[in-house]
Amino acid sequence: MTCRDARELADSFLSDQLLVETTHDIVRHLETCPACREEFEARRQLRSRLQVALDTSSRLRPRPDFVADLTARLQPVDTPRMTRRAWLQTALATAAGLVALVGGGLVARSAWRRSRSDMLAASAAGDHQNCAIRFNLAERPIPLAEAARRFDPAYAGLASVPPPADSTLLDRHSCVFEGRRFGHVVFRYHDRVVSLLATRGEASGNTEPAIVEMGSSLSVASFDVGTHSVFVVSDLPARETLTIAQVLADPVRKALERG
Repeated sequence: MTCRDARELADSFLSDQLLVETTHDIVRHLETCPACREEFEARRQLRSRLQVALDTSSRLRPRPDFVADLTARLQPVDTPRMTRRAWLQTALATAAGLVALVGGGLVARSAWRRSRSDMLAASAAGDHQNCAIRFNLAERPIPLAEAARRFDPAYAGLASVPPPADSTLLDRHSCVFEGRRFGHVVFRYHDRVVSLLATRGEASGNTEPAIVEMGSSLSVASFDVGTHSVFVVSDLPARETLTIAQVLADPVRKALERG
């Protein structure tokens, strides 16, 4: 089983919805793949937090009178036929329940997107540290043109993105960190190494650059271009990192869309 196969089945695995044979295949894969183990654990923790949030949310909790009314209406009745008025009231109650359920689903989906975006930002920060700073990647980087041909045509566009003013281009390539592939542009800005990273992933819906709170010495600004998430990572102050991301946003959009 490949990492891609395992991750596509992650949610079903965590919900105990798979066949025994498939579950065993995933377990064997997780025993030898630390990247997937981390991914599965992150999803498990997210599911747990979402469940707690839904269980404790006063906005999503059904009103006591609604629960009592629905319970009463679900009890067996003696009359063989339901009156028009009773049928209408039951339909309205069911509709109200569906509205609450959909609302809860939207909250959960929003929380998932935020969590997924934070995970991608953490992965981008790790790539910056291990590729641009420490040169400590398990897999050798490849040219952007090769990555565009083999994995994602959008990477080709990054070859034309100019570095910001007062900066020096250091490298352009595609690299892999913890199983995720990035298009990577590295430049030096005021004696600091800065990474521009793009990857295909769960878009957060933020089309304008914004700072991602990392709780570390690195600052990360992110924005989306279509189905791609883009990150600017450095050890500069967050305000400067955000400014660089804002300068790069339009060239990157054109590059990824063209690629």
